[in-house]
Amino acid sequence: MNINTKAVVKEDLNWFLTQMNKVQAFSVLSDRELMQLVAQMRGFEFKAGTKLVNQGESANLFFIVQKGEVEVSAKKFFFKKKKIAVLKSGDFFGESVLVSNSKRIATVTTKTETTCFVLLKPSFRAMLDQNPLFKESLKAVFLKRKMQLKKA
Repeated sequence: MNINTKAVVKEDLNWFLTQMNKVQAFSVLSDRELMQLVAQMRGFEFKAGTKLVNQGESANLFFIVQKGEVEVSAKKFFFKKKKIAVLKSGDFFGESVLVSNSKRIATVTTKTETTCFVLLKPSFRAMLDQNPLFKESLKAVFLKRKMQLKKA
């Protein structure tokens, strides 16, 4: 996997706060709570064509796309691969790891050079325990996406 780490700078923090306040699941968090999450995130740059997560694998990372595009796909009936969505700046994936102990339900591959904020599951767990409304909001996103996959 072609990965470069990226320092999270002040401009990234401002972008993150602005974007997350637009996302319903994150809008229930205060700026202080969002900053607690940001403090534990790392930025990574990925080349086009990089698989970030694979369907069926164990998961412990949550991603927020800062720049670029990623394609979400899922295997149906063992061999048939179905494109589910294209995620762009401000979109996130990997919430299943945060609200359940399930395996990855889709594969995510970069379509372009992409920069993501990445957070480890243990870092997020404290916030979920601290803010039950946030946990319920993420569960709702996870269940909605799971239904989208079933319909695809």
